[in-house]
Order: sequence, then C-alpha cells, then structure tokens
Amino acid sequence: MRNFSGGLLAIAMLMLTGCGADKPSNVFSVSGNISYDGKPLPKGNITFAPDASKNNQGPGATAAIQNGKYEMMPGKGISGGPYVLTINGYDGVPVASGEGGMDPDGKMLFESYKISVDLPREDTQHDLEVPKQK
Repeated sequence: MRNFSGGLLAIAMLMLTGCGADKPSNVFSVSGNISYDGKPLPKGNITFAPDASKNNQGPGATAAIQNGKYEMMPGKGISGGPYVLTINGYDGVPVASGEGGMDPDGKMLFESYKISVDLPREDTQHDLEVPKQK
C-alpha cells in the first residue's frame, strides 16, 4: 500500500506543478512569409497536417496569414518531419456576404494550394511562394 500512495503523490505533484503547461519540448513553432504573384498574400490561413503516408504522427496546426506573414499561436506547433501544407488566400477587401453580412477576408485569390514539405525539429521560419494558377 505504501508504494501505491507514493505513486499517487508523484502524480498529484506533477499535476500541481503544471507539467505540460508550457509548450512541450517536442513541439516547434513555425512562422514565415507567404507571397502570391510576387506580392505578400493579403489575408488567408495556412494549415500544417502531419503526412501520415510518411509515418508522421505529430500534431497539426493552423495559422492566420495577415499582410504576407504568419506565426503560430503560443503553445501551438508541429513536431517537424514530413507535413502537407494547405494555403488559402484572399484579397483582404471585405465583401458583402449572404443575408446582409460581411466577409472580412474578401475574395478568394486561388484554389487551396497544397505542398509537401519536410520541416526541421526546431523552431523555424518557412517562407512560401504560391504559384499563380491559370
């Protein structure tokens, strides 16, 4: 019984000290610049999905793109290795949407753009150019 209560005490101490409250050591932040047609992408989002076909079981993440720049939220990130990135881009000029609402992102500039990348297992900057679609 003594070993059991000691184990419970250890678990309770880990919970109280906030184990995992900070960014885990195996999760890395990515930031960067994204351009389209040679100019910074006004608005959009980028999604990082682990490439399961290459045995990456790491976490996924999404970041907003504003004026050609993106940065992951604190505490969010990726594990590095093979990822599939999906970029959606908008002109950033608000337009009317259904039922009198406004779409603040504006008009879509291109169909979702996907690219496979191999990211380092460290905080990094990854810049991208979305090719002009025909």
